[in-house]
Amino acid sequence: MSQSPFDIDLDEMTLARARRGDMDACEQIYRKFHKPSYSVAYRICQCRELSQEVTQEAFITAFRRIRQFRGDAPFWGWLRRVVINHTISSLRKLPRADLVEFQEYHAPSGGEHEQIGLSMDLESALARLDHDDRAVVWLHDVEGYNHKEIANLFGKTESFSKTRLSRARARLREWLEPPLKQGKVGTGLA
Repeated sequence: MSQSPFDIDLDEMTLARARRGDMDACEQIYRKFHKPSYSVAYRICQCRELSQEVTQEAFITAFRRIRQFRGDAPFWGWLRRVVINHTISSLRKLPRADLVEFQEYHAPSGGEHEQIGLSMDLESALARLDHDDRAVVWLHDVEGYNHKEIANLFGKTESFSKTRLSRARARLREWLEPPLKQGKVGTGLA
């Protein structure tokens, strides 16, 4: 798995000052971690306004509870968990919404353009998923959470996570696989 955008060095002095309530240290932490925090919130909920709100609330919570950070793991991992918990909590409070209409994008064939098109198709397909399904896919496949951790975040069982992931992946495959060309399957005709 690639390095997390949260994997940012934070010196012990800044962390110690933030634990004592030093606002300058808190601001330094905010400036270092705001972009990856917003990014993970947005990837899960796909709403700019909600992502901004979640990010702000997560930092407020983090600074209120920074003394609870034990230091046995990197600070960024603890902060990422705070952001994800806030995002999931916010999603659970939302009413069920209708699906966003899927708009296809076909990149010109060839190398980098094809990769950009596939990436845009995947973004569009992820946005089309129900917010719970999208969150489970993101947490499992990108953030590396296991089913038990995801279930705990949602207050559900592990089977909830496994089922949502399986159904979401099936939908993504259905939306992203190119349709079979007529006349080429099983007929021997070209």
